[in-house]
Amino acid sequence: MNWLKSLFLLLLSALFVNSVMTTGFAEETVLNHEVDPDPGRVKYIWNPFPGFCGENASMVRCAGVCPETCAFKSAKCPKYCGVNCVCKPGYVFNEDLQLCILKSECPQDIKQEVVETHRVFQ
Repeated sequence: MNWLKSLFLLLLSALFVNSVMTTGFAEETVLNHEVDPDPGRVKYIWNPFPGFCGENASMVRCAGVCPETCAFKSAKCPKYCGVNCVCKPGYVFNEDLQLCILKSECPQDIKQEVVETHRVFQ
């Protein structure tokens, strides 16, 4: 039984190292772009979900690059794979905290806008 637990921990570690090595950037890295396809954006978040999605998100193969946030909901989004996590129903991505929060916990002074595209992730 202990060998099974050891194998599981070894595989989990390998997956985490592989995800970090694949990006080539530290988890808190924010990339700036010369040409911004979303003119309202100054920078994109590289990967706020290093190794696991957190309790308010679920792992998926291609979650895209335009998650719903407190401030914006995209009407359409470029077909990029983006990150591997998506916020659970009722949750939105908080760009300041870089995690999914309940939509009801968004700051009261922010009114969500539906825009053509609000790209968040690299």
